Amino acid sequence: MNEFEPRYHLSFDTLMLQPKLEGNKIFTKVIERNRTLTVSKKPIHIVTGSCDFYGSSYTTVMSTSRRLFGDHKQKAPFLLANAFGIPFIFIPTLSPLSDQNVWISYHAIDFYETDGLGTSIMLENGQTYKLDISIPTMNRQYALAKLLERDFLKRQRNFHASFLFPPNGPPTDYPTL
Repeated sequence: MNEFEPRYHLSFDTLMLQPKLEGNKIFTKVIERNRTLTVSKKPIHIVTGSCDFYGSSYTTVMSTSRRLFGDHKQKAPFLLANAFGIPFIFIPTLSPLSDQNVWISYHAIDFYETDGLGTSIMLENGQTYKLDISIPTMNRQYALAKLLERDFLKRQRNFHASFLFPPNGPPTDYPTL
């Protein structure tokens, strides 16, 4: 089923954003877990709008990635948000500002393999898509997303540990009811 929607925000159901050229306008084909729809915005506009929607900005989420990977990583994956400690990470296949860039949800990738000069990616919904990204580049992007996930989970553990076990031991002056 292909639906048309004027507005869209990324969610854990979003598996991939693909640019779709119609005439001289670029739309986005959104692949979700249980449906496919078309949004009348470029993929980068959906991403930046979603950052705003979730209380951040594209600049902030990219700065977080650059802090981990260094400033030279133009097409670094980014962590948009998290739900119950599960990070929501998206991987760009090209420069994020490129009109041909495809955004893939890191957690939606079940398997990928070389397919000619590109890469076939099987998503968790069982669908396979051939993308114009070399397997070495895909390996790099997937590894960077894994590092971003690991960094996030490590920070979460440290945050929880500091709350549960403060450096000076548990507080002794609990308020009484």
